[in-house]
Amino acid sequence: MHVHDAVRLLKGCSAVLLIAFFLGAPAQAQAPLHIHLISGSDEYKSEASLKAYRQHLASTYDVTITASWVHDGAETLPGIEHIPDADLLLVFARRMQLPAGQMDVIRRHWRQGKPIVGIRTASHAFRRSTNQVFDHEVLGGNYQGHFGDEPVQVQNVAEGHPVLDGVQPFPSRKLYKAGALASDATVLQTGTTETDDGEHTHPVTWTHRYEGGRTIYTSLGVPEDFEHPSFRRLLTNAIFWAAERERPAQQGDS
Repeated sequence: MHVHDAVRLLKGCSAVLLIAFFLGAPAQAQAPLHIHLISGSDEYKSEASLKAYRQHLASTYDVTITASWVHDGAETLPGIEHIPDADLLLVFARRMQLPAGQMDVIRRHWRQGKPIVGIRTASHAFRRSTNQVFDHEVLGGNYQGHFGDEPVQVQNVAEGHPVLDGVQPFPSRKLYKAGALASDATVLQTGTTETDDGEHTHPVTWTHRYEGGRTIYTSLGVPEDFEHPSFRRLLTNAIFWAAERERPAQQGDS
């Protein structure tokens, strides 16, 4: 065999070995999804609801969960040091009065196009001026108050959307009023309630995009909602959809 032939043979073998290595190499395992919860909605018992839901998530899926537990109007946010590393922010808080430095940390999350899931009072989670941005621009919503504490029937209106996979219609209460949503918001669910002046239907769950990232908001979230399998399934779907990760199938999950 000539020297040149031997060199060509060695190069060919090397290429074959490299291709075989890369084709046979296992894919790098994806790091657990890091979710940071901000809880601070006393009327709707967000802490009790989210602590129970956190346990469900942690025991069912490969996730890392950090949290900030505060009350209505909180003036500081413990655990904020976890937010820069979080993949997704879940907000269920009301009218927090946080200092500028802490708000900068939270704003950086959405300005980077990182995903957010907002629950109920998230539409007015911060000071009024910040809510104009967070509710209208980030979440794509338009909070206009709420009706009385009458029953609400929730209906799916975007069949086939991944967030509604396995989610059945369910009852709730105390319907939030939604004004005109962002033009590029996609409504997934509506809620209908009946008062003395007739029947009222408003969007209750919708998706949006901000700086390229996915956001999803639901005005549902009274304590009884968290006890319903379809609401827990909705939240879980929302988290994985917003984070652009496939929700691992779990037997009997919700």
